[in-house]
Amino acid sequence: MNTKIEKIANRVLQGKGISYKEAHYLMGINGNEIYDLLYWANHIRYNSFKNVISLCSIKSAKQGRCSEDCRFCSQSSRYQTEISRFPLVEKEKISGAVERGKEYKSNCVGVVTSGYSLGGSVDFDKICDYVYELSKEEGISIHTSIGTITSEMAKKLVSSGVEMINHNLETSERYYPNICTTHLYKERVKTIEIAKKAGLKVCSGGIFGVGESVEDRLDLAFRLKTLDVDAIPLNFLSPIKGTPFSLEKALSPMDILKIIAVFRYIFPDKELKIAGGREENLRDLQSWMFYAGANSTIIGDYLTTKGKSPDDDLQMIKDFDLTYED
Repeated sequence: MNTKIEKIANRVLQGKGISYKEAHYLMGINGNEIYDLLYWANHIRYNSFKNVISLCSIKSAKQGRCSEDCRFCSQSSRYQTEISRFPLVEKEKISGAVERGKEYKSNCVGVVTSGYSLGGSVDFDKICDYVYELSKEEGISIHTSIGTITSEMAKKLVSSGVEMINHNLETSERYYPNICTTHLYKERVKTIEIAKKAGLKVCSGGIFGVGESVEDRLDLAFRLKTLDVDAIPLNFLSPIKGTPFSLEKALSPMDILKIIAVFRYIFPDKELKIAGGREENLRDLQSWMFYAGANSTIIGDYLTTKGKSPDDDLQMIKDFDLTYED
């Protein structure tokens, strides 16, 4: 057992936190000592969440024709990709997604729209109306991911019954121009600050495997920590034909598990959610994401790509002697 990892983990378990230097050391762990890293990440997860895994479903409510140039995304109008494109769906389709979410044992359903922002649009008012009606139903929370928001939008989301918004930082501020050039990093940070001030919970994370360095991964983590976000989704690039990142080399399963583990050390009591790319990149090691410290995952399909069968995911959780909220 690597005693330095053990010492850092015990300090985290005692509520003393972890420094950037210590996190950098953990990111450099290789070979058999990775198993020591995962062992203690699992302890930290269990300390805060026991063996309960939270599940989240998402619904693509407005897809494609996005003006932005996020280089991993199939929804940008700048790239030729093979996805379906449609305007804002009717309430019945979102209601159907909520019902499926209940079947999948989801704690929440995220309503996601493409584009920089819904500000000043009829679509924003419709989303608020949809959520207001659907949030009256018991058993599941409705979250939104609608791009940048203003203070006025945040207040209306709260009054409509939205509990949490998703707005990813994606990577470090330094590396961000390599991912997106059509809007600024500080705009993403501002949306998170506006949401927190209005009383919304915030789900914000990033994407890995897009050429970023270890330092970029850690800078993202510590920026999210400073912003005190409530949930951290970790996405791993699934290269999509037609996008600039289509030829990026995939991360190895062990590299992904190491990222998850180090984020757990940094965020001992926050929801750590494994999202896009887990099926393709983790392959046979998918269940190990929980041993690496994750306590949450997306269940069902993603926005433009298919996920595993929900039944298979629920069985995976049971096979790992974990439970989900029923």
